[in-house]
Amino acid sequence: MKSAIAILMYHSLDASGSVVSVPPRVFGEQMATLASAGVECVSLREAIEKRESGGEWPARCAVVTFDDGYASVHEHALPVLREHGFGATVFVVSGHVGGRNDWAPPPRRLGERPLLSWGQIEELAASGVEIGAHTVTHPDLTSLADDEIKGEIVRSKDMLEAGLGRSVETFAYPYGRENRRASAVARQTFRAACTTSLRRAGGEDHWSLPRVDMYYALRFVDPRRVVEGGDDWRLAVLSWGRAIGGLVR
Repeated sequence: MKSAIAILMYHSLDASGSVVSVPPRVFGEQMATLASAGVECVSLREAIEKRESGGEWPARCAVVTFDDGYASVHEHALPVLREHGFGATVFVVSGHVGGRNDWAPPPRRLGERPLLSWGQIEELAASGVEIGAHTVTHPDLTSLADDEIKGEIVRSKDMLEAGLGRSVETFAYPYGRENRRASAVARQTFRAACTTSLRRAGGEDHWSLPRVDMYYALRFVDPRRVVEGGDDWRLAVLSWGRAIGGLVR
């Protein structure tokens, strides 16, 4: 059986109940459960390095990712990650650092919320959290012309590297939407890129990695089953239902 890894996807940590929200208490419980089970949570860059050196995804390991760069990651996730010695990756919308999630009408119940400041991003990076890119303005890349796609992807990397003074190696497609043109630019610019396809990562290449959206996994009693593959069938059913319901973000 080929190796697989769960790349866990979070957005905002809040109690709003929106489709991009997980309550901070639940996030803390999920991380504590994984830690007690001996699961190592790492950044996407760390997982890629382990796969490249060993030829397969690392065993008993999960990747923790956050999209958009909400300030709640600094407030609620960082203390939990520090407590367990976990790594993570935060995909930041570079043109909205220090601003709000006002690139489009926010999901129902979420409302506009503050995003990470440069100071908070620097503290996350200093604590071992990887900073990845999520474009400049969070557009649907599949709707853009070639030069616009390149500008959104390449400039996001350049802006973050200039602000942080360190390399930015990974990327997440806004709304999880990619096409051949966007993927080609991501391949030229980053070491890996994530989609929002709802399943564990297995044999995919590094620029079309699926993830487990933890909003949908809230109904799972034990996150260990998600990491260990015991709920792969549930993820397949949820993926089908999400596509039918038009919930792909």
